[in-house]
Formats: sequence, structure tokens, C-alpha cells
Amino acid sequence: MALKLTVNQLSWLIFLIALFLFVPFLGLSHLFDWDEVNFAEAAREMLLTGEYSFVQINFKPFWEKPPLFIWLQAASMSVFGINEFAARFPNAICGASTLVILFRIGTELRSKSFGLLWILIYAGSLLPQFYFRSGIIDPWFNLFIFGGIHCLIIATRNEFLDQKKLILSALLIGLAVLTKGPTAAGIVGICCSIYFVLNFKKHEWKFLHPILYILVVLIVGFSWFLIEIARGRGYIVQEFIDYHIRLFSESEAGHGQPFYYHPLVLLFGCFPMSLFFIYGWFNRSESSSSITHYSKWMTILFWVVLIAFSIVKTKIVHYSSLTYFPMSFLTAVTVQNLLDGKWKFKPVHQIPLLLFIALLGSGFVLLGILDKIKQPLLRILENDLLAYGNFSQQIPDGMFDAFIGLFFMFAAMAAVFLLVIGRSEKGIIGLFGTTLVTVMLLSIVIVPKIDRYTQTSLFELYEEKGKDHYIRPIAFHSYAHLFYGKRQSIDPAPEDELKWMLFDDVDKPVVFVSRAQDLKTNLNFFPRLQEVDRKGGYVILERTDSDYPFLGER
Repeated sequence: MALKLTVNQLSWLIFLIALFLFVPFLGLSHLFDWDEVNFAEAAREMLLTGEYSFVQINFKPFWEKPPLFIWLQAASMSVFGINEFAARFPNAICGASTLVILFRIGTELRSKSFGLLWILIYAGSLLPQFYFRSGIIDPWFNLFIFGGIHCLIIATRNEFLDQKKLILSALLIGLAVLTKGPTAAGIVGICCSIYFVLNFKKHEWKFLHPILYILVVLIVGFSWFLIEIARGRGYIVQEFIDYHIRLFSESEAGHGQPFYYHPLVLLFGCFPMSLFFIYGWFNRSESSSSITHYSKWMTILFWVVLIAFSIVKTKIVHYSSLTYFPMSFLTAVTVQNLLDGKWKFKPVHQIPLLLFIALLGSGFVLLGILDKIKQPLLRILENDLLAYGNFSQQIPDGMFDAFIGLFFMFAAMAAVFLLVIGRSEKGIIGLFGTTLVTVMLLSIVIVPKIDRYTQTSLFELYEEKGKDHYIRPIAFHSYAHLFYGKRQSIDPAPEDELKWMLFDDVDKPVVFVSRAQDLKTNLNFFPRLQEVDRKGGYVILERTDSDYPFLGER
């Protein structure tokens, strides 16, 4: 029935369905520290100060990120208010736009049914859908890079390079640079180099092409740098460059992980897409020239991103999220070949799929009954005082929380059974559709529960005391006290804020937050502090010195 609609009609329908999928319940849980809170706080301070040309945190220049995504969040907050929903809304729009773009590309490459299959695989895998419900930069960053790569693919289909598509590609990569930084230009540069080395004789080269491409990327992507330099803030640009060099050369902020970290993230986090992606390497079939050309570029993009971010010292889950685009496309080709009867769904495919379903489903069930299995968990966590304190809190399980995992297991296994008996189309729709619904339920039910265990009580303290107190974490990094405490600029700003709050005369009471495992060390370093409360695995401290003017007034 849907295939009878025109491409434009289907595009609008997909966009509206995606909004219905991503937008509701965006504000159900607090923003997660660090990244979500980091960007939201930068947008909040942008609105408070009216300073839009560069990013600030705690009303000081923050040189880790360019401003484009922060502008989107600030625009959203100006409409919806400064809250979790507004911080995440830009990515919901990004998600809806992404699915429409994938559908239209898939339709152009093959057919409307292939376009619909591609978006089902993308949205019906675990992590991709989660990211569109988040407030992090990567969904827009990845979409701009993918758009730039897509234009390069179109530009290189024929012997003569399409100059208009090259310029459009450069424009999109420039926007990616303006969103998160020069990593975008580096990734595309490596992909282009590999492609043209392998296909040098296929195209008519003009010296103007790379010069024009680089020029457009520089003008768009580095316009922010030029503005800051013109305003006499060249040091921000220098710090920005130094920061991105550190990300590649050393583990930043405790995010060092082994080389195989990202392959494991993709294997489990992109289920069921990841298994069919692997199956595709062993079940290759002849395809049209357009599909073959697209597959060549997608394969290059996948391996460039995976290898680059496996080499990089700093490893965070979402660093490999750009691979979702090539993975989903190559998986769609594999699944289409299955539907066309070009390969058989054999026991060697069935058994890993069933094992993953059982493993993941069991994990979802355990998350649903977290309060009931708490005691064995606490014995495991007893040496991690932060986690122990957080999970010691009494957070009752919902009546139907465990049924999410049971639903996933039974529905996904039923879909595998359909694949086994040869009803491949219904089996694929059932499998990816089950995962899509499961992720939506996890986002609504389980994620807020994890939020309540790990940070809600502390964030409520920030909200309660933020107006009348100064709040500051000690010996750990956080942005939540700024966003949820609604921190205002301190005027005049102290040179050393921690020293000022600990020892100097202040105009408001001061609250310090320590992780439980750091408490003894912090009290040894700062003997003027005393414990007054605990929030999960966090300890609340206050000053005790007699010349502290607010001690006797509370």
C-alpha cells in the first residue's frame, strides 16, 4: 500500500512517523553527564550572555567544540525553554531528516522498497535510534559527513567528475567541521585518498577539483576560527587545535580503552544490523553498477572510521557512530539479496542470531528487575563506592519493566523462526521492528530508571540549592552543577574558583560534592570541610571555618 505513494508523499510520511518515534518523552530523564550536560550548558550560557560567536562553559571560553550544534540547541531552548526536551529536540529533527535522506537515496539507487528496507535496518538497530533521543553532537556531525560522502559518490559515478556535487560535498563537510571540528575533514580526506588511489585511471582529473574542494571546506568549516582571530581571540583557536591533537595522541579525561573497544561496541550496540553486516562479507552477489559503486565508497568509509578511532587513544562509544551509515547500507544490500533468494539463511546464521537475542534479552530483563537483584550486584560493586552508593538507593521496579526483555526475546525469536522457514520478508520486518519497539520502550522505561539510580538525587540537590548557594564538585569532572544549578556568572570572576570557594569571603553559602571513594582524600586536603549529607554515591560537604558568615545562619 505504502509503495503506491509517490517518493515525496512517502518522504513526508516517514518524517512524521519518525517525529512520533523520536520526539515524545525526550525530557523524561535528566541529561547525562558529561556530554549531554556539557553541550546543553554551553547553549544555556549562550542565551544568558548573548555571546554566540564562541562556546563558553562556566562563562569562560570552551575551546573543545565549534558552535554550530550549540546554536541549534540555543535556538531550541529559546522556543521550548532551558530543559532536557529542548536540549534533545535538535537530534530528533536530525533523526527524522536522516531517515528521509536514507529513503530517498535508497530509492534513487534501487527502489522505494530498498529505501524503506534501509531505514528499517538503521532505525531498527539498538544504538542508532538511541542517539536520536540524545543531546550529543554526533548525529548532526555524522549526517553532514555522510551527506558530503554521498555527494562525492554521485560526483565520481562517471568518468568526468561532477563539479556541482563536489562543491555541495565540500559545503557539507565544512558544516561538519563547524559542528565538531577538523576530524570531519580528516576522515573525508583519507576516504578520498584511498578511493582515488584505487580508481585513479577511471576519472578525468582537473587540478582545479581538489583546490576548489579544499577552499570551500576552509571557508565554511573554518569561518569560526577566522572570526575569533579577527576578534583578537586567537588563543581559543590554538587551544582548540591542541585539544584535538591530544584526543589522537593520548587518552583524554579517562577515556582510554583497548584497541578492540569499537568493534565490540558495534557488534553488540548495532544488533541485529551487525550480524547481517558480517553475514554479508561471506554472501556477496552481483549488483547493479550504482550499488557496486556506492558499496565501494561505503566500505572505505566503514574501515577508515573503525580503524582511525581504534587507533586514537581517546575512545568513547559515540566516536564510531559514523559507521552506522555504511553498516546499514551494506546490511541493506545483504538483506535484499536474502529476500531475492541469492543466499540462504542457514544454521551458521541462525545460531549466532539466537544467542545474541538470548543474551541481550536477558540483560534487558535484569535491568527490568534491578531492584530485586540488587544484593548480588552490590556485593560485586562493594569496592566501587560511587556505584555502590548509587545502586544502594531504593528505586522500585515498575510492574511491567521486565516484560520489555521478555517481549524482545520472544518476538525476535519468532522473527528468526520466520526466516528459518523461508518467510524472509516477514522475518526481517519482525526482527528489526521488534528491536525498534524495544529501544523505544527502553528509552521510556529503563533509561529513566538508570537516571534515578545514578544522578537524579544529586541533580535535585543542584536544582534546590543552585539559586542560593555556590556548588562545586571536588576531584571529579562534571557540568551538571552548572546546568541544573542554573549557575550565573560570578562577577568579578575569581582567578582560582575552587580556592575562592574554599577559603575566601563569599556572598552565598557554598556546597561541595565529592565522590564517596574520594572523601577521605578530599577531607585530608581540605580540613575545613565536613560531611552534611549523601546523595547516592556522592557526599555533600560544607565549610566549617568560624569566619564563614553563613554557617550559623542556616
